Amino acid sequence: MWDVMSDLLAARRHSRYFNHTRSYHLFTRVRMLAWLLMVLQSGWILIDWWLLPEAASTGIAYARLASSAACLGLGLWFAQPYRLELSMVRLLLLVLVLILFQTASTVILQQHGMQSSVAGYAFFPFMIITMLAIFPLTLFEVAGFTLFVVLVELVTQLWLGSFGQVAGINDLWLLALLGGIAGWASVNQLSMLLVLYRQATRDPLTGLANRRQVMEQLDEEVVQAQESGSQLAVMMFDLDKFKSFNDHYGHAAGDLVLKRFARILREHARRKADLAGRFGGEEFLMILPDMDAAQAGALADAIREACHAARVKVPTGDEVSFSTSIGIAILQPGEDRSTVLQRADEALYQAKDSGRDRYCLAVMQQAA
Repeated sequence: MWDVMSDLLAARRHSRYFNHTRSYHLFTRVRMLAWLLMVLQSGWILIDWWLLPEAASTGIAYARLASSAACLGLGLWFAQPYRLELSMVRLLLLVLVLILFQTASTVILQQHGMQSSVAGYAFFPFMIITMLAIFPLTLFEVAGFTLFVVLVELVTQLWLGSFGQVAGINDLWLLALLGGIAGWASVNQLSMLLVLYRQATRDPLTGLANRRQVMEQLDEEVVQAQESGSQLAVMMFDLDKFKSFNDHYGHAAGDLVLKRFARILREHARRKADLAGRFGGEEFLMILPDMDAAQAGALADAIREACHAARVKVPTGDEVSFSTSIGIAILQPGEDRSTVLQRADEALYQAKDSGRDRYCLAVMQQAA
């Protein structure tokens, strides 16, 4: 229960790979809203000319055109849709654009003595708050955006001299209330996204990443490492004599061992960038960005020692131990996913052929 609440409170426990998914959801929703607001802001100029005197409508038209141009820029900003920090910046800029327009329109209407007679413009802060409901945000993120909008409204009331009046207090209370409702909806969206993500990417028995997720992320990490020239280690595991173990103790006992080994891998994949997954049967894989051969070897030994120390109580009442063989491949320039996996697999078989319960480092390919 606490793990679930922690996932919804803040993003610090989210994996790098889930953040990619959430980032893309934020990116697409910001773009959708930006395009919609660009059309509405531009189209509303005609209504302003119909309802407002020319002196007021001209100034507000310029403000609308400026906000439309900003929304157009956000709609055309395609860069790095999977980077969560940039997606949050996009959302913040969208909120800022709307707040700046609302502030500018409030100033123009006040100058012409119409601030209290044109009700539609006073609804902008409430629209901004309720808009947050369509984004998958954590509680802290929603609270931050809500506090920002409420503070802007508070400063606006102080500047207009309406702070402390019944209408102003009602507006602040309503903003806070809508912020709570929007926060509930946002967190529900985040919770649903987490559930769907885990169902699509996790192995149901071990809770590790499934084969599809491992392969997709390995593709991404290979491309990133080749472009940046950084290190990338791939570790392939095979539980020793697992078929004989299943034949002797039964598949229920085998499942308990698989779960225990998965927990060991999860405990040793400490960095957000590390990904441990089940490759199939008793084979597992770890993707380790920014890790060289020496570091990968030390990690492999640590995992082997953790397996030696583990004891699993099986349905027969026996306490059993297990070991693993490990193949390690370090990505080379020009390699793709298939090549680095093949080398890790060859190293794994070398470890098994040379006595099991050890790791072997894949040989480097010779340049042609």
